[in-house]
Amino acid sequence: MNADKLLTQLHGLKTVFDDKESELTALDREIGDGDHGVNMKRGFNAVDDKVAGGSTKEVLKQTGMTLMSSIGGASGPLYGFSFVKMSDAANDEIDADNLAEMLEIFSKTVADKGKVEGGEKTMYDVISKSADVLRETGGLKMEDLQQLAEDTKDMIATKGRAAYFKEKSKGTIDPGAQSAVYIIHALGEGVNNG
Repeated sequence: MNADKLLTQLHGLKTVFDDKESELTALDREIGDGDHGVNMKRGFNAVDDKVAGGSTKEVLKQTGMTLMSSIGGASGPLYGFSFVKMSDAANDEIDADNLAEMLEIFSKTVADKGKVEGGEKTMYDVISKSADVLRETGGLKMEDLQQLAEDTKDMIATKGRAAYFKEKSKGTIDPGAQSAVYIIHALGEGVNNG
């Protein structure tokens, strides 16, 4: 995946989050403050508007800076800082090996900055396993990533606003895990298709 393809995929997330805003909002109303859909939509509308091109490194870095300045809550700094960190590792042509390396950085950044680990019902539960999915299946299919988000349903949240809901947080997909599915799928799609 070259810089142009990467830019197309990231710009495409505007449409994804426009479409998924109400779904993410509904999930976040269950175990949060109901603003995740609006925040993600705002963030990727800004990416579509402001990220104009350049090398893969530049596209990822611009995306990260834009997300940091336009998404509220915990998601903005976590996603934004992760894109900036991933930009350091991006090759001019991102192949599966390079993408796996970038996803490991994504995972480590969220773990360090968010002070999270697996099984706490957060975006990390999808992000941390995505490099393994890529290595095992050779791609990042939507259904494989969606299964990682579905797996958060049975977890009890222990981090963030969702932690206040304790047992009641069971039965709902974590909204951050769901938005991570769409972001990682967009990063992977350009690699799956050659």
